[in-house]
Amino acid sequence: MRVVIVGGGKVGYFLTKLLAERGRYHITVIEQQPELCRKVAEEFSNVTVIEGDGTSLDILSDAKVHRCDFFIAVTGKDEDNLISCQLAKKVFEVKRTIARANNPKNINVMKRLGVDNVISSTDIIAKIIEHEVEIEPLSVLATLKNGEIIVFQAVVQQNSPAANKKIAEVPFPKESIIGAIMRENETFVPSGDSIILPGDTLLVIVSEKDKREFKRLITSK
Repeated sequence: MRVVIVGGGKVGYFLTKLLAERGRYHITVIEQQPELCRKVAEEFSNVTVIEGDGTSLDILSDAKVHRCDFFIAVTGKDEDNLISCQLAKKVFEVKRTIARANNPKNINVMKRLGVDNVISSTDIIAKIIEHEVEIEPLSVLATLKNGEIIVFQAVVQQNSPAANKKIAEVPFPKESIIGAIMRENETFVPSGDSIILPGDTLLVIVSEKDKREFKRLITSK
């Protein structure tokens, strides 16, 4: 899993530390200030550090942004975070972008301009990445209550334990809700008698502790 982080200041540093300690990510940090670059490079031997402007196409290209799974901009300037994420999304076709909003008033604007997740907590950023990794191929839409509740959508796979059964017949976790079923051109709110078919896309709300069990029930055996 490849992660590019723009910004090596306090937020970027602690985010890098959190992810580096988990040992499952290839991390690249982009930072303009030489002293911050040295600090990150000296402390994290397994992290690639690039000195430069995260809004520069050349720097983003050097960081191999086109290969990353998550692009995260956490500088102290909201405009730079927005521009970096827009370039990653539009030029390098990164699927998941996350930006820090220093001013809460900018959150909705940044979302409207194409940033996938706009937040201001290092811990929440890390949890979004963790959820995305842990419940693939499910797609996380949002996290609530500091990551305790997850909203995601997922396609029911052929031969999964839930396929071709009524919702009431499947031992879904108690703290989970199937809010909608999308089937071809139809979307409906299901009841306990609704039958889940292979290929259905489910809109689900589930507690963090039950996400793996829910995944097991809708993926192939």
